[in-house]
Amino acid sequence: MSRKQKHQSKPKPILDIVITTGGRFDMLAKCLDALYREAEDNSIAIYLVDNASPAEERISNENLFFHDYDKDVDRNIREFRSKRITQEVGFPAANNEGARMGSAPLIMFLNDDVELQEGAIKEIVKTLDDPTIGVVGIKLLFPLSSTSPIRPAGKVQHIGMALNIRGDMEHPLVGWTQDNPKTKISREVVSVTGACLTIRRSLFNKVGGFSLEYGMGTWEDVDLCFKVRQLGQRIWVNCDVLGYHYVGATQEKKNRGYLLQQNRMVFQTKWGNSGLMAWSDWQFR
Repeated sequence: MSRKQKHQSKPKPILDIVITTGGRFDMLAKCLDALYREAEDNSIAIYLVDNASPAEERISNENLFFHDYDKDVDRNIREFRSKRITQEVGFPAANNEGARMGSAPLIMFLNDDVELQEGAIKEIVKTLDDPTIGVVGIKLLFPLSSTSPIRPAGKVQHIGMALNIRGDMEHPLVGWTQDNPKTKISREVVSVTGACLTIRRSLFNKVGGFSLEYGMGTWEDVDLCFKVRQLGQRIWVNCDVLGYHYVGATQEKKNRGYLLQQNRMVFQTKWGNSGLMAWSDWQFR
């Protein structure tokens, strides 16, 4: 029996990790290395969706799309599969496709430019032991190697999302130090970023996954969280769990922006009268 068969003969994983990539293979390699480390203590499956990355670059990085079970000594990777989409479909559709590849009770959606820190998966799964929590996010920091003024090295990128008094969604305390007491508070929030979002599969299926009306992406993660909140489940950010997030790596590579205002209008038209648009950024101050 091969090592892969031995792994698959063990109990099914509790967590499926869905990663979409559009060609930032330098960052994908770091993302996967972190997951391999985490798999030493956690039973996981990894589903990698190649969302129309450049063909030549894909070929030269083909090793990232396969897992060598024969060299996997102590890890608990139950399954590793990849799927290539040749015509770009956008973040929502690509992640929905990845979710359909697995069957674990929990799904983590993870950007290829996110590098989880030690113990992240164990803590995320533990957080979902609370049946009132439907979605979990984590504290994300800008990379320590960053030299960009819009990505201050080692500072806070995400500790949950909030609505300001105008009804706009924002990331509170961006650029603050990770050691500031205000950035260490795990709490219920209105939304977490889709860069690292873990949800119960039953909920994800019940709400119909990511909404495709957001096209290439942005605001679909907030929309998903609102659909879960509408069912009475809580959105939680665990600030004891850390990851580094480059932010916008694929868009930067492709030299294009996001349809932020267009998708913002889609979101506000959909949710403006839902009763869920309560001012919340004051809670972070």
